[in-house]
Amino acid sequence: MKRSFAVAVVVSLGALGCAKDPATRVGVIATGTGGSSTPGAGGQSQAGTGCLSGAVGAGGMGGDTPPVTVPALPWLHVEGNQVKDPDGNNVVLRGVAFPDLGELQGGEGGINAMIDRVTNANDTQGGCSAAWATRVIRVAVSPADGGVATPIQYAPGGTYYDTVLRPTVDHARERGLYVIIDWHYVDTTTLHEATTTAFWTEMAPHFATDSNVLFELYNEPVNGGSWPPVKADMQMWYDVVRAAAPDNLVLVGTPNWCQYVGTAAASPITGTNVAYVAHMYPQHWAQPSLRTQIVNAAALVPVFVTEWGFEQNPANAILNGTITSYGTPFKQFIQQWGVSWTGWCASTSWRPTMFNGDFSLRTGDTAMGGFTKDWLYEQRAANQPAP
Repeated sequence: MKRSFAVAVVVSLGALGCAKDPATRVGVIATGTGGSSTPGAGGQSQAGTGCLSGAVGAGGMGGDTPPVTVPALPWLHVEGNQVKDPDGNNVVLRGVAFPDLGELQGGEGGINAMIDRVTNANDTQGGCSAAWATRVIRVAVSPADGGVATPIQYAPGGTYYDTVLRPTVDHARERGLYVIIDWHYVDTTTLHEATTTAFWTEMAPHFATDSNVLFELYNEPVNGGSWPPVKADMQMWYDVVRAAAPDNLVLVGTPNWCQYVGTAAASPITGTNVAYVAHMYPQHWAQPSLRTQIVNAAALVPVFVTEWGFEQNPANAILNGTITSYGTPFKQFIQQWGVSWTGWCASTSWRPTMFNGDFSLRTGDTAMGGFTKDWLYEQRAANQPAP
């Protein structure tokens, strides 16, 4: 949840959070608090090809396709339980989640290089994809008191907007990407009301005219699984954003590490152009009640799964899965309910990783890199905004 991966798990009597071991740069499990699982139509179903991402091809190093200047992307808005473009078409955004931007820039080869990598039109790695077809990226901004120290740390009122966030958003737009700015706390929301309010007070005005920017108010609320305190904070931060940015989509985090999205959707905040966030890793997928949370939410509101992923790792029950056991059934489920998504994580060290240390794509039944790329390519023309 912190540096290893931003995910929580509901187990029978509690939950687990994750932290990053700075020496080994791999995930270690830390004890967290949690609550009991509670049970939670609409969308566009798209048939899959069943492609298995086992082959490795050429490319994948990024930068092969020069950036070009493109018009502003279409503004998106919410009607009922659907995200739509200005022409009224249903939109499903699909893409990848980035680790903390400061670490990506300072320790993982650079932000622009990763943007170029996941939009590379000449990358044939994977099982059945001739190119990347990423449509949205989710970029993590770690709060200074969030337990993640990075080479370039966000500080209120500092240069982070000018040197990190603005260049990222602009380069992404040149690549035809929407960008989710993810305020990456993993904690109870009431502990961070002032700092979160200050962040959105500073950042929302800067991106009020950027049609490709979405705001994810708070990565993973914990709050003992209770929606009312999360709802109150999300309403407060939504109001801060809307006072400065009237049109951008806002993504609302949900209780218990974004597990109880159905509970939140049944009692939504007051506002417009709002979608609700779910996170689902293999251990969550194995619990039918958490799938029901997504089903119930998707019948009422747009749902955005901003984190999912897997690796074969029996020592890590949260992430342990394969394409066969998790990836393919999860994909079919998400497509059935017309849910937008970003796969976690476009990284070499934030787990589960999509890339090897040399930035080649991790492929095969036990890795998510090739699977993610193939899924994006397969669905490249499905429910996309009109140009």
